[in-house]
Amino acid sequence: MKRKIESIILAAGKSARMGRDKALLKSNNKTHIILILEKLLPFSENVYIVLGENLEAVRNEVIASNLDPEKIEFIYNQNHEQGMFSSILKGFGAITGKYPVLLQMVDQPFLSVSLYWQLVESLDEDHFIFQPYVLKNGKKLVGHPILFSTEFKDLLLANSDKSTLRDVIHQVSQKRKLILVEDEEIMQNINTKDELNRIVNKG
Repeated sequence: MKRKIESIILAAGKSARMGRDKALLKSNNKTHIILILEKLLPFSENVYIVLGENLEAVRNEVIASNLDPEKIEFIYNQNHEQGMFSSILKGFGAITGKYPVLLQMVDQPFLSVSLYWQLVESLDEDHFIFQPYVLKNGKKLVGHPILFSTEFKDLLLANSDKSTLRDVIHQVSQKRKLILVEDEEIMQNINTKDELNRIVNKG
């Protein structure tokens, strides 16, 4: 039996370098937010989308789709200009905490479904953090998305004064489990049109 999780999608950034909202960019005739939701919804109890000034535009896009509205919650981060960590705190503050939670960036729409399952199947009782990595030229390259145990919510929210998620993870680095994967898309961050074009053309 597959384990249940919750998912958080971080999509509140201004996408200044891209010039357009990353969530609403299109590949394969679908917006990136829809591509991600189609992969996450089948094994997520709930999906929380953290948004900023793009709240209405993204919500309208998702509502217009045929995806299950009862499993999707839109979270407005009024502090989104303070950076990604503010959105992470907002997302973790909204989850039920009953299930492990996957933290997903909106600029990684091309991750494989098998990668998500590999992370979910890596869950155990001994770790708080489950993070994928690839081997390249003999080096470990750690990427995203990251899966967190139920215990991590309280730990994160108790450390809301920290500057980044990395700072919180560092405190419990012994509780982090690295999972070797083949999906190099874990290293992708689509920040510009050129980066997106290279990824799409490569595929």
